[in-house]
Amino acid sequence: MATAAVGPLALARPALAQSVDGATTPKPAPQPDGTIALGPVRVEAGADEAGAPGAAGDTPYKTAAPISSIDGKELQTRFSGNPQTALRATPGVSTRQSSSQPGIEVNIRGMSGYGRVNAMIDGVPQAFKNIAGHEASGGSLLYIQPELLAGIDVTRGAVAGAHGSGTLTGAANFRTLSLDDVLLEGQTVGGMVRLKLGDNGADVAGSISGGARFDGLWGGDGRIDVFAGVAYTETGDYKAGGGQPVQPGRQSSNSPQGGLLKVTVSPNQDHDFSVGVRLYENQFVNSNYTWAIDNQTWTADYRFTPGGNWLNLAVSAYYNDTHLQYVGTGGSYAGRETRNKGYGLNATNRSTLTLGDDVDVRLAYGVSWGREDFQTLAMRGGNHPGKLDKTSLFSDAEFDFGRYSLIAGLRYDAWKMKGYRPPYNAGAGDCPGPVGGPPCGDKWVGRDGGKWLPKVGVVFQATKDLELYATYAHTFRPPTTHEVFFSLAPFGNGVGSGVANNLDLDAETNKGWDLGANFKRDGLFRDDDRLRLKVGYFRNSIDNFIVNDFVNVPGRGLTAMWVNRPGETVMQGLEIEGGYDAGVAYANLAFAKTDTDQPVGDGAGAGNGEGSILPDTTATLDVGARLFERRLILGAQARYTGEGQVAQFGVGWTPTEAYTLVDLYGSYAVNQRAELFFSVENVEDKVYGYAASSFGAYSALTGRGRTFIAGLTARF
Repeated sequence: MATAAVGPLALARPALAQSVDGATTPKPAPQPDGTIALGPVRVEAGADEAGAPGAAGDTPYKTAAPISSIDGKELQTRFSGNPQTALRATPGVSTRQSSSQPGIEVNIRGMSGYGRVNAMIDGVPQAFKNIAGHEASGGSLLYIQPELLAGIDVTRGAVAGAHGSGTLTGAANFRTLSLDDVLLEGQTVGGMVRLKLGDNGADVAGSISGGARFDGLWGGDGRIDVFAGVAYTETGDYKAGGGQPVQPGRQSSNSPQGGLLKVTVSPNQDHDFSVGVRLYENQFVNSNYTWAIDNQTWTADYRFTPGGNWLNLAVSAYYNDTHLQYVGTGGSYAGRETRNKGYGLNATNRSTLTLGDDVDVRLAYGVSWGREDFQTLAMRGGNHPGKLDKTSLFSDAEFDFGRYSLIAGLRYDAWKMKGYRPPYNAGAGDCPGPVGGPPCGDKWVGRDGGKWLPKVGVVFQATKDLELYATYAHTFRPPTTHEVFFSLAPFGNGVGSGVANNLDLDAETNKGWDLGANFKRDGLFRDDDRLRLKVGYFRNSIDNFIVNDFVNVPGRGLTAMWVNRPGETVMQGLEIEGGYDAGVAYANLAFAKTDTDQPVGDGAGAGNGEGSILPDTTATLDVGARLFERRLILGAQARYTGEGQVAQFGVGWTPTEAYTLVDLYGSYAVNQRAELFFSVENVEDKVYGYAASSFGAYSALTGRGRTFIAGLTARF
């Protein structure tokens, strides 16, 4: 399945979606969250080359915006089932990877942490935070059971609609399995079983999922879909390259288990009601404590599509709850317990009309509201309770003149926060003296703000195969309660000092350019081959960049707090992805050359405001062949990571070395119902440290050594 779940409607050009055999089907209906998704494409191994790893569908090459998509099959084969490996092979995307942390912090174009990127599970923002030790990034961790993933969709740059609320530079949506992912053609009841075994810590993983579709209800037009799945992974302590054991405190053992349930009721073709829940539990050692994570993501959606030009309404509601406990004893923060709750509502309507005789106009407009409610229940340390509300009014329009289209968008993003300011002494900071007088703080205080954010663009169909586009957009990110109410890092259950709060912290704002081209051609050298290419350049100019720095506070001296850096922070880069497919063989390329240098505060590298510079160059070359009537696929990929930088406490930026990893993978379709697959990661067993990570994680050289995984997927 290929989906542009977070792509902007105004730049999604085609009125028809193309299936794998070249036939056209009606344009998919809007999804419950107001986005448009390509309908499910079921490809049985050996049936068509579109089922190859790396061929995630044509959606990115039909969309005049910087988007990418990773489907479930290539996630399991090319990337050994690891979402972080897959994201790091996507142009302009990385993660802050650590051997001991299964949570995923997505980095897009050098930006991550505290909401700069909107990381979601099925459209629900995941904003878990925990300041914990000298290598904690602080926030925006996403927890997902990888065996329940159907794909990952990435938008780089400005994000349209509800998913763009308070987001600076992109979004990543982790899609979970649905009924269409497991049913074979013609089935109304079915399921899927996957089992994987491996070495070097990749011990065992498996999932079972299935459901039923009840058609012909309520007079013939009604339908009910019921789908459920469970998954379990047992990961041991892997060895790094050269067979070296990972240092104590950086071990990788964890056992994520997950489940999901989805129900959709369609009384007729006009209405869809759906509810769902995704569950995740895991326990692992990180920052010298045993973390117990329990994440629940609930959704309720309604879609009304009566078929007219004016009313195509999608309404969504969500609830997310991530519960953390430090289990066991020992350490100043033993017994920590926090909850990060998220609530949200959004509504999007889509309309089409014609101006004059030949100007088609497509509109998308709506409203969204979301709340992050962070609660510290015990042993809070450097974590700070508070609520952040983000509200958006948004609209996008595309004026289609034939060979070219004009894009216009406008949104208003507002924010409001409330947090606890701990007590601090008289004569320190803004607390009036004399020293020894009445202290300040010990109360809940609030802040708010808002900003109008325009977007303009143009799309030009230069030839039948070549499309050019340019977009200029403003985005912004409000400060979080963790930044505004940062209160140092008191030991145990202390509340810190309000003198380190910064109630004057401004939102980060960005003025961004995206210039790009899409090229699609079938029959380039032979009747059944095809070439796809997407090239883009971006330039972001960010004001009020927020860092953790040491500030000379009156009455206290040097104090760590979050501050805005003066001037503009400029980031830019070139992103390329594409592939050539000749049926019996294929090649795919992903490449990025970026300059995402950014200011770093003196607190970076100590658990506060970690840096997120991308490596200067990343490239992935994937080649493969299909044999025995295309039932057997054998492939190899080289993943190059160039020189980069990580934040080191007291030093600033520290350079990181380049490295290249080679992987092998393959699959064999036993029949239409069963497929065997394997992967070998880091074939050369190289020693390396994860780039774009913390200094400690990088310098410990904890990159996974050679790892073999084999598995079976069966449908019934």
